[in-house]
Amino acid sequence: MVDMFTDLLIYAGIGIITFTIGIILGYQLLIMHYTNRFMIVARECSDADSVIPIVDELSRES
Repeated sequence: MVDMFTDLLIYAGIGIITFTIGIILGYQLLIMHYTNRFMIVARECSDADSVIPIVDELSRES
């Protein structure tokens, strides 16, 4: 009975650790993606000397 409880705690710990790692990696990947998109849109706004690319990006994302 004690062995089964210990195994359950180990599996729960592994599950919590993998969930946490997944959340952190997902967050980092989303931050990288949207930072890259922001830089591209900012460059387009600078080249066009207008805010129209931001409006287009917002309509695409929503």
